[in-house]
Amino acid sequence: MNQTAILSPALSPSFDRARTLSRVMAVLFTIGFWLMLFVLAANFMTAIFPRPNIGTGLEHGIRIPGDQRGWQAIGALVAANLVLLPDILILHHTRKLFFCFARGEVFAAKTIAHIRATGWWLTASFFMGIAAIYLLQQCGLKNAINPGHIYFPGGLIGLSMEWKDALLIGVTTIIAAYVMEEARRIAAENAEIV
Repeated sequence: MNQTAILSPALSPSFDRARTLSRVMAVLFTIGFWLMLFVLAANFMTAIFPRPNIGTGLEHGIRIPGDQRGWQAIGALVAANLVLLPDILILHHTRKLFFCFARGEVFAAKTIAHIRATGWWLTASFFMGIAAIYLLQQCGLKNAINPGHIYFPGGLIGLSMEWKDALLIGVTTIIAAYVMEEARRIAAENAEIV
């Protein structure tokens, strides 16, 4: 019996709705992916062409005023991109995952790899967020009001420790991917026996 057929069984007609929703989600995550790439480009443009009262805003509430100069500006840019990079890669792997689902690839190796990569980048986002906070503090841009946030002079950086959720969800996703991989391996062994 063909091992691929066992690992990618014929899906029920009810899965057609899931395929349609997966296509929609893949498109939405692709739009989000390209928008985040645009924000990344805007970060670099702000660093190259600094202007007072113009800052870079990210989904995590980071606001870097354009009046930063020298090593502070470079540190702030690197910190903002430390927060942004995992988000871009999470969006990339999530959109790829939904494209796999739309093609009917449920327990395929590529699908499981995208789930695992999403989990790893979710987990990494927690640690990269901490690194961003540390870098901003080393640049002299310390939190003056709330220990969960760092404030730039003239702008708020909302780097809060809400990233603990990313750590929990990321580790859970990684474990789920390994469980799916094991289920896939067991199915392949059973297919060889039959």
